[in-house]
Amino acid sequence: MFNQNCGCGNMNPCYNPKPVTNPCVECGVTVTSTCESSVASLCSEVNFTVTVTNNSDVTARNAILCVPLDGVFALLKNTVTVNGQAVEVEDLNQIPLGDIEVGATSTISYTCVVMEAKRYVYTRAICTFCVCCCCERKALTVASNTNLLQVCPCCACYRNNNTTNN
Repeated sequence: MFNQNCGCGNMNPCYNPKPVTNPCVECGVTVTSTCESSVASLCSEVNFTVTVTNNSDVTARNAILCVPLDGVFALLKNTVTVNGQAVEVEDLNQIPLGDIEVGATSTISYTCVVMEAKRYVYTRAICTFCVCCCCERKALTVASNTNLLQVCPCCACYRNNNTTNN
């Protein structure tokens, strides 16, 4: 059996020392996304709420929320709020949340219009933030749970048939 150094000058090729280090940041940041309903029809409005909670032991600095809409939804820009305050955004790609202190929560709400008659629409929010650890700045990303919205195909067909007959 090889030792780290057998004394003959040859190192054990299987010996790969791994330093034991504790992670400097225990990522206790959680992102939860909720949708007010589970079923919608084409062109209907749907309200979403995203909650970012910092249960870690460091401040989450310059937090930014991203919610990919993938063309299925159209954002109603005037409905985006962060902690109850309206924010002006063009889309949901970079909603600024600022610093989220230890133990604090940031709540984001917005309304979208269903633009595509897909049977199942999945959405997920992603929060990116910076933390300082051991004199090093690290960027971390945390994704939320996945929301499922079913778009009723009957309502989509009914709407399409009515608009073509008028």
